[in-house]
Amino acid sequence: MDNDSLKKYDLCFPGHWIEGEDREWAFRVYNTLSLVQGLFVEAVAAYSLFQPITKENVHEYIRKDESPYKRCLNGLYAKAFVFALHSIEKLLYRLSVDRNAPTEIQRLYNEYKILFGHLKHIRDSAIHIEDRGRGVNRHQQTLNSNIIVIGSFIERRFTFTGENGNQYEVEISCATLTTTTPVIMVYVG
Repeated sequence: MDNDSLKKYDLCFPGHWIEGEDREWAFRVYNTLSLVQGLFVEAVAAYSLFQPITKENVHEYIRKDESPYKRCLNGLYAKAFVFALHSIEKLLYRLSVDRNAPTEIQRLYNEYKILFGHLKHIRDSAIHIEDRGRGVNRHQQTLNSNIIVIGSFIERRFTFTGENGNQYEVEISCATLTTTTPVIMVYVG
């Protein structure tokens, strides 16, 4: 994917300053929104580099004689995608609980959490691979699941078993980014 095709995901601030009497608050919000913007760019970059294995290209993928280093790239891109979108949720939460936050911010945070709250389970399992790989949760109790999935792909879907034994997945796609954008744009724009 080239830079021109990625421009459709650009988040632009409508100005250089956030208006308000509390300049410290405005500066804090502006910095948080800048971090959100940077994380969204990371998610877009990870998406652009990700190469899904589909039913159309699976035979070509299996026949490739790639090094293990090249084969692990999709996993790295998928994790970067998940970590970026989950970190956005955490920043939006911080905006929503700020003492001067407009009431609309809480609604927008809740909307984002409904759409992407499951990413925490994927992120936690990716970080705590030492537990998931052994089939246990953080309390070293056996997961209530017959199948443990650790970073598997089904086309564009990246899947992990969470610490509660449920399977969680995210689609690494334009559709996911497009779903993210309206909520973020209300914050930014």
